[in-house]
Amino acid sequence: MKKLFALSVLLLLCLAASGSARADSITLTGVGSTTFNGVNGGFYSGTLDGNPLTMLCVSFNRTVTVGQTWQVSVFSLNADGVSHALYGMQANALLKYQQAAWLYDQMIAHPDQAGDIHGAIWNLFNPALTPDTSGSSYWLSLAQTQNLSGYDFSRFRILTPTDTSANGPQEFLTTVPEPATLLLLGSGLAGVAAKLRKRRKRSKEAEPSV
Repeated sequence: MKKLFALSVLLLLCLAASGSARADSITLTGVGSTTFNGVNGGFYSGTLDGNPLTMLCVSFNRTVTVGQTWQVSVFSLNADGVSHALYGMQANALLKYQQAAWLYDQMIAHPDQAGDIHGAIWNLFNPALTPDTSGSSYWLSLAQTQNLSGYDFSRFRILTPTDTSANGPQEFLTTVPEPATLLLLGSGLAGVAAKLRKRRKRSKEAEPSV
């Protein structure tokens, strides 16, 4: 039952994250193993309200340290969500976040090029501050020429710090299980719960009367 309860909580968190923003507490537990121009890049590890997650920072000029905890709002990667994100006021903000999400997936597919791919993500939002390499320029150009009209962005979430001042924490991209996975998880949980109820009912019926 404890495992069932934990899965139920996970499902509720994922479904809640797909809706409007809510305040969450995030703690950084580890930085990426790759670097770009001497800056730590790659996937970071952390916890969101105590639940482990993998995330990718999009802010080149903002810093966080391992062990740091801060408040974030969770936004879906759509026009409404992006409008509240850290770089939501930039021109073509939704497209930039979509390109960052596409690059997020490319980093998974090409871990040997993670540094350059992360440099391309940083360059999307902070081109004046982010240095260029031939590799990051290649991935930036590739992202900007993609046709993303049919790409599935429903699994991506933007973790925007509530402190949006110049010295505030990083903004991150992360993912949640895809909708189909959530439906399967939900139906699986319902099936397990139904079986447990039947088993308990049968056990009670089998008990000798006193």
